[in-house]
Amino acid sequence: MPEYHFPGLKDGDFWCLCAERWVQAFQAGKAPKLYLRSTHERTLNFVPYEVLRSFALDQAEADAASSKLKKDREMLKRMMSK
Repeated sequence: MPEYHFPGLKDGDFWCLCAERWVQAFQAGKAPKLYLRSTHERTLNFVPYEVLRSFALDQAEADAASSKLKKDREMLKRMMSK
């Protein structure tokens, strides 16, 4: 876009996209891949986790973090019930 002096994105660049635009792209069959670690939790108000996970470039990392969080919650629940 010459009028904005923006040469465009190159391979390896990252770009922020709001949840509403991501959903719009998803509905059009053009949703970009994403990093769950960089995705705000409020995005879940617009898109189910499993849909986001299917587009995640960091799926394994997100699965490990989710598993750890689940275990931590279970431990806290047990501690609170004593």
